[in-house]
Amino acid sequence: MNITQESTGDLTATIKLEMMPEDYEERVNKALKDMQKSANLKGFRPGHVPFGLVKKMYGKSVMADEINKLISDSLNNYLEENKIDILGYPLGNPDKNKTADFDNDTHFEFFFDIGLTPQFELEISDKLEVDYYDIQVEDKFVDNYVDQTRQRFGNPLNPESIAKGDLIKGEFVQLDGSGNLLENGVKNVTSLGVNFIKDENVKNDFLGKKQNDKVRFNPLKATENATETASMLNIKKEDTENLESDYEFTIHEISRIEPAAMDQDFFSKVYPGENIESEEQFREKLREEGKKYYQKESDNFFVHSVMDKIMHETEIPLPDEFVKQWLIESDDKITAVKLEKDYDKYADSLKQQLIINKLSKDHGVKVDQDDIKNHVKNMYGRYFGFGEDDEEKSKQLDSIADSVLKNKEEVNKIYDELFDNQVRELFKTKLKLAAKKVTYEEFVNIVNEHHKVHHHEHE
Repeated sequence: MNITQESTGDLTATIKLEMMPEDYEERVNKALKDMQKSANLKGFRPGHVPFGLVKKMYGKSVMADEINKLISDSLNNYLEENKIDILGYPLGNPDKNKTADFDNDTHFEFFFDIGLTPQFELEISDKLEVDYYDIQVEDKFVDNYVDQTRQRFGNPLNPESIAKGDLIKGEFVQLDGSGNLLENGVKNVTSLGVNFIKDENVKNDFLGKKQNDKVRFNPLKATENATETASMLNIKKEDTENLESDYEFTIHEISRIEPAAMDQDFFSKVYPGENIESEEQFREKLREEGKKYYQKESDNFFVHSVMDKIMHETEIPLPDEFVKQWLIESDDKITAVKLEKDYDKYADSLKQQLIINKLSKDHGVKVDQDDIKNHVKNMYGRYFGFGEDDEEKSKQLDSIADSVLKNKEEVNKIYDELFDNQVRELFKTKLKLAAKKVTYEEFVNIVNEHHKVHHHEHE
C-alpha cells in the first residue's frame, strides 16, 4: 500500500491511501473462508457450501468491510509510525473521494483530511503570578455550624404550644370565598415548618397555638413558594384556583428539636475519638472543618484562574475550518448554525485540553491504574480504620479496590480527581501565588464577577 501526505495549510494536510489487490485480497479470502465454514444454505450441508458460491453471494460486502478495516488500520499505523499528532480524527475528503465500485475496480484511492496539533510554548514558572484566596472562617459561620450541629444531635420533644423553629403536623381544609369550609374542596394532612412561613403575620398567628387549634390563611402567600405549597396541599402546581385559595389548618401535633447541650457527651458524639473537652476546642474543630471546605473551593477557583490566564496569554492557533467540520461530524447535535454561534466556546474547550495534554507531557502529570487502585484502598482503609501493616486487611482492600475498578464511571471520576490534584499541586509549586485573605462573601463576589466578565467575553 502506498500512503502519501500533502500539506494543505499551516495545520492541515491530506493523506492519500492507494490500495492494490495484493493489499486486500488475502484478508478478503480469509474472511470468505471463515464465512464458508459457518455458511448454511438450502441444499448444502452446513460448512460445505462451495467457496465460489460464498464469494458470489458475499464477496462484495466482505470486500467492502475488509477494505474499510484496512483503511482504519493503515491510517492509525501511519500516524503512529510517523509520530503525527492530530486533532480529532481523519475526515474523508468529499471532493477527492469517489464512490468505490467493488464490482469492477481493483485499484482504489482514498483521501483523508487531518488537522495537526499546534505546537506552542507553555511556561509554568514564577513569572506567572496568580491570586490565591485564603478564605477566613468568620465567627458568625462557626456560630451557625454550632447551631446546626446542636440541632442535628438534639432531643425530639412534643411541646404544648408552638414556638419558632417548630414543625407542625396538621390538616389543610380549603375555604370558599366567604371563609366557610368548601364542600368537596382540597383536604390534606401534612407537615409545616414555622420557619418556612415568610409572612410574619401568619407566623405570629401560629406562635403560641396548641394542639387542635386552627389557623386560617393563604398558604401560597404565606410561603411565597408555589412548588412547595402545591406539594404541601397535594395538588398540581398548575391547579391555580386551588393553589391560591385560603385554607384552615388544624394543628394535630407539634414537634421540636431541643438543641444538644454543649457537654462532653455531645462532643464525643460529633467527633468520636477526638478527645474534645471544651466548647472552645469544639468550635475550633468546626472552624478547621470549615477551613477545609473553603480550601477546596479556593483551590478549584485557583486552578480555573490559572487555566484562564494561560489561555489568554498563550497563542494557540487552530485549523478552524477542519475543527468545525470535525465537530459537526463527531456530534449530530451540533448544527452549522449552532457551531457558528458557539464556535469560540468549542475552540476554547479544545485549547484547554491541548494545554492539559502539554502539562501532562512536559511535567509528568499522569495517573495510572496503580494510582487509582491505591487511592481506593486508602479511602476504604481510612473508612474502616484498617492499619497499613495488616496483611489480611490489605487483601480485603485489594478485593474492594478490584470491585470498584470494574465500574468505568467511578474509575473515570477518580482519574479526574487525581489528575486535577496533580495539576493543582504543580501550579502551587511552580507559580507565584499572591495570597489574599478574604471573607467567604468576598470570595463569592470575586468568583461571580469573574464569571460575569468571562461570560461577556464570549457573547
